Amino acid sequence: MNEDQATGWAEGTSADLVADALALGVKASARMVTAWVEEGLLASPEPRKTSAHGSDPRVFPPLQRKLFTKLLEVRERSPLGRIPQRALIRLVLHMWLADDTVVLTPQARRAWRTHARSFGQVTATKRSEGARAVVEQLAHPSASFKQRRAAQLVLEEDERTQQIDLHRLTSVLTELCSPWPTQPGSPRIERALPTPFGPLTVQQVIAMWKATQQTIRRLRHEEIDETALDRARAVHRQTWAEYQVHRSAALAAGAGAFTSTIAVPDTVEGQVIEQVIAFVGTLAGELGLIEAASHEVEAVRLRRTR
Repeated sequence: MNEDQATGWAEGTSADLVADALALGVKASARMVTAWVEEGLLASPEPRKTSAHGSDPRVFPPLQRKLFTKLLEVRERSPLGRIPQRALIRLVLHMWLADDTVVLTPQARRAWRTHARSFGQVTATKRSEGARAVVEQLAHPSASFKQRRAAQLVLEEDERTQQIDLHRLTSVLTELCSPWPTQPGSPRIERALPTPFGPLTVQQVIAMWKATQQTIRRLRHEEIDETALDRARAVHRQTWAEYQVHRSAALAAGAGAFTSTIAVPDTVEGQVIEQVIAFVGTLAGELGLIEAASHEVEAVRLRRTR
């Protein structure tokens, strides 16, 4: 959606947006429009002064008025009923990542805050499924049921509390990935995962999780300014394009056990989620959080080997 796609749309007040919704058969109110602005689904309306003694109600630009209608249409036509608000937020963030005209960074900053506040809000069943998937991806074929179960329980607990226990997580994931006893007087031999993009260590996985958690916390409290978001977006656009090339090559060559992990999601929602997650990783890197977490995780690993 860009400037050309706003042809035929005029700027509108909150009352106009409510009328647009009612024309679609959707219940709406001025309070709802205000809530959408606060959450980042809409930009803040702009002042429109018309006389020396006052001004008309604030107005939304044509693109924002159309965005409101399109988001309502997406929400209403979902086969699951009304889709969660967080799914609409991800659509707005995806638009910001892809284009500079519709969703501007002040709006995106609020949307990232809303996204971060809903991060990790999943059912116990979903947490268990997610932890089990990670265990299966990291586990060495000879890892025992006990080692797999221990890793899953720690992963579920860290996800539930949104607090990573580096010592416990490093211990159980190292045992899971390299499930052989340490020989007296010899350093432990630790396996790296052979991914299509190069070897991946347990420490790298944990550092990324730690940095992501810290980034989400900063987004939740709006501690990242617009300049930093814009800078990370520019980097993300480049690295995301490069990743698509490498992913296509890896899939064409046969990615083995990682095929399902790097395959392009087969739904629009899946593709949106994937790119939003990827940006958070890029932002973590730009903020220096991945490097800092890597040093912290490596220190834990070294203490375990002494």
